Amino acid sequence: MTDEDGGAKTLMIRRLVCHKCNQIHHELPDCVVPYKRHCAGTIEKIIIGDINVPCESRTIRRILAWWHIVLPYFLSILEALAEKYKIGITPAFRKIVRAVVNSNCWIFKNSFCTRSAVNTG
Repeated sequence: MTDEDGGAKTLMIRRLVCHKCNQIHHELPDCVVPYKRHCAGTIEKIIIGDINVPCESRTIRRILAWWHIVLPYFLSILEALAEKYKIGITPAFRKIVRAVVNSNCWIFKNSFCTRSAVNTG
């Protein structure tokens, strides 16, 4: 993962086995956005319009394109969670990502949100 200063960072991600569903789950820290190379802080800066990030302009454009594609889906997940648990959720980037990941609704692994899909589509 690339941190906010542009340096490479290696993380140890815990893998947990669920005895109910017999599946492996990964415990992700707040700084990680699944399937992204840059940390959550960098992606958050790009989304709010801060251009002082350690990325090329093409990477910034890809991240913004990804965000515009997934934002409606993420917001619908937040609304469903808020209704289900009768809570209010502040739509901040890290909270949105964490809520979608923890609700097991992150569906973009091998989907349209890859680098090649954003470049060609």
